[in-house]
Amino acid sequence: EDPAVETAEEAKEPAETDINELCKDMFSKMATYLTGELTATSEDYKLLENMNKLTSLKYLEMKDIAINISRNLKDLNQK
Repeated sequence: EDPAVETAEEAKEPAETDINELCKDMFSKMATYLTGELTATSEDYKLLENMNKLTSLKYLEMKDIAINISRNLKDLNQK
């Protein structure tokens, strides 16, 4: 045979048991992947929620400081 000429081979269907095992493996790996993705997304949202709570507390502290400064300035202006 000429080495430059390729010959075609008949495509064979994999055995039914092989297909079932491959499908089970694929679904198992997909479930693991999706679980990881959802867990990471959930953790990201929890982190954002905590950051928002902390930011809100900091703004409340700043508001209290601003109120105290305003009060003190009014007292000074009245003297």
